[in-house]
Amino acid sequence: MRFFENIKLENFRNFNNYYLSFNQKCNVFYGLNGSGKTNILEAISLFEKGRGIRKDRYENMINKNQNSNFFKVISTFVSANNKIDLELKSELKDNRYKKIIKVNKSISIENYNYFENLFSLIWFLPEMERIFLQSPSVRRNFLDRLVYNTDKSYVKLLRKYNNRIIERKNLLYKEKPDAEWINKIEFDIVDLGILIYKKREEYINSLNNELKNLNLTKENFFKIKLNIKDSFINKIDNKDNLEDMYFKQLSHNRNEDMISGGCKIGPHRSDILGRDLIKNFSLDLFSTGQQKTFILQIILAHCNILIKSFNLQPIVFFDEVCSHLDDKNRAILLELIETLNVQIFLTGTDNNSFSFLSTNANYCCIE
Repeated sequence: MRFFENIKLENFRNFNNYYLSFNQKCNVFYGLNGSGKTNILEAISLFEKGRGIRKDRYENMINKNQNSNFFKVISTFVSANNKIDLELKSELKDNRYKKIIKVNKSISIENYNYFENLFSLIWFLPEMERIFLQSPSVRRNFLDRLVYNTDKSYVKLLRKYNNRIIERKNLLYKEKPDAEWINKIEFDIVDLGILIYKKREEYINSLNNELKNLNLTKENFFKIKLNIKDSFINKIDNKDNLEDMYFKQLSHNRNEDMISGGCKIGPHRSDILGRDLIKNFSLDLFSTGQQKTFILQIILAHCNILIKSFNLQPIVFFDEVCSHLDDKNRAILLELIETLNVQIFLTGTDNNSFSFLSTNANYCCIE
């Protein structure tokens, strides 16, 4: 079992000095809106790479009421019988805030990489109830987060690809761009882009297989299938010459991309779509509550993939999950909470909303 045992917050968001211990299975935070329930989830999420579930600036996380210029998050992570001491602190350097993470009192990259490979986090946030009605970038980010859970090097791949896209854009703005250099950048974009396409496709295939198994065994589930829509890659039947075709299309699009200030093709333009196979309807045609069901199914299937294929036990967040919680969604939540051996955090305004949970849940009123 892998789980967070406790957390201590110093000058973080609305908390001055706050301590909580956690159940290794199910934890429920309830209280009024603005009490800080989501802030606790955000603090935990900062132990991953990036800026947490809100993707906010670090300076905005500092409790300004304390006249402080930093925040600190301290926790203990348990893996099997080993306890890992974690400390995360914001630091102002060269007029820019960044976070410093210590693993067992060390800031070495080796220590963090060891912890990172033990820790996978997946979350449901209120805005995800309408994910199939939002922009493609929201769905791409959701898929990329799932892929990252299975391959921690994936975030570096995305970052490198995006940097090359920006380099190419800046070169195209020049009056006489260096032909050799822009060719080199476009070759890099092709190599990185194809690898992103491949990793996304492999994960989507695994996810669809797991969703199919869920649908075959549970009457509460929809029969959903996801696919990647991409104006470039979907048109190519023979992938043997994919590299050449990709490079030629990038070269062909240079003038158009220079005018638009972007890059017309590539995995940064992909979208993630889905259908219910029984009604043969696109997922964006369903109600908010039904879209919530789809996301809960995906999270359940994703957890199964991590546990069965990667020997990982993810930490799962359900923030304000009780809205649109019909019998079908409640059944999926119970399936996830009671059958999977993972740590789960749920938030809501009223503890009575969680009466369907077992008595083993740890309830905490956040004031």
